[in-house]
Amino acid sequence: MRIPSRRTRGLRPGLGIAAVALLFLVSGCGLDKPANPDLAGPADSTPSVELTALPDVLNADGVSQSTIRLVLRDQQGTPISTRSVLFQHDGDGVISPSTSSIFVGPVQTGLVMATDKDGVAYIVYVAGTNPGKVTFWVRPYGIDTSLTWERSVSLLQR
Repeated sequence: MRIPSRRTRGLRPGLGIAAVALLFLVSGCGLDKPANPDLAGPADSTPSVELTALPDVLNADGVSQSTIRLVLRDQQGTPISTRSVLFQHDGDGVISPSTSSIFVGPVQTGLVMATDKDGVAYIVYVAGTNPGKVTFWVRPYGIDTSLTWERSVSLLQR
C-alpha cells in the first residue's frame, strides 16, 4: 500500500521556506536598531569633567608622587581653555603645581590652576605618612557663576 505524498503545486519544498524567511527578513519586528550617538556629543547641560589620579595607590612614605589630571570640555566636547580651577585635598601630603600646567596661585585651601588649550590642568601630590584614602576635589574658581560643578577622585595611601 502506498501513502500518497503531499506536494505543493508549482513550488519546490526549499523554495517555500526561503520565501517565508525572506518575508520575515523584510518585515522585521518593527523595532529598528537606534543609531549610535556621537561619543563627544552633549550629555547634559554641564561641562564634561574628567578627573584622574595616576597612580591611584601610593606608599605612605612622604616621597611617593601621584599626578592629578583634570580635563575640562564643554557640551560639544570642545576643550575649555584658560578656566581657573581650584584643587583641594584632605590628605596629610602636599600638593604642588605641575610644571606642565599653568599655575595661577595658591589659596588658603588649595591651588588654583588654569586649563591649557586642550582643557587640561595638572597638579602633583607628594604622599604623606598616614595610611588611608586621600580625596581630591576640583571646582571652578572665581566670580563667574556660569559653571558650577565639583568633582572628586580618590587615591589610596598605604
